[in-house]
Amino acid sequence: MDYRTELLNMINKFTIESVEEFKEAEMLIVRDSRFNSIRKKKDYDGHVRMLRKVKSKALRIDPKSVKIPESDIETTQLRKEFEKCLLTFSAVCDGYVQMQMALKDKSEGAKISYGQYKEINNKVKSARVKLNDNLDEMNILYSNFTEYSYEDNSDDLAGVEYKTYDQL
Repeated sequence: MDYRTELLNMINKFTIESVEEFKEAEMLIVRDSRFNSIRKKKDYDGHVRMLRKVKSKALRIDPKSVKIPESDIETTQLRKEFEKCLLTFSAVCDGYVQMQMALKDKSEGAKISYGQYKEINNKVKSARVKLNDNLDEMNILYSNFTEYSYEDNSDDLAGVEYKTYDQL
C-alpha cells in the first residue's frame, strides 16, 4: 500500500472509530455532568469506560509507522498534524475521565468544592478548544492533500495532476 494511502486510512480510522464515538460519549457526559445535579444517579463508570475505549482505539494508531520519504514535505506535515491531534485527543479524554471520577466521588459524599470542579471543567474546556483547533488544521491539510492525485506518467507539473472543482 502506498504510504499516502496508509496515512489517509489511519486518519479516517481515527475520525470514524475515535472522534465520532467520542462525540457520542461527550454528549452523554455533558448532559450528566452538571454540578447541580450530582445527587442524581449517573453512570460515571460507564462514561469512563467509553472514554477509555475511544482513547485506546486512538492510541493504537501509529502514524510514525508510515515510512514517508524526506522529500515529501506535504505528507510529513499532515502526519505531524495528525500526531498532534492524537496527543490532544488523549488529553481531552483524560480530562473528561478526571471530571467523571470527581463527579462520582462527589455523588458518593466526598468533599469536592465547586472551585475544584470548575478547575477540572476549565481544563477540559481548554483541551477541547485545542483539539478543535488541531482537528481543523488537520482537516485543512487533509483536504489539500486529497485535492490532487499523483500520476507517475506525467511530466507536467512534476507528476501532479490537479483536479478541477467539478471533478471533486
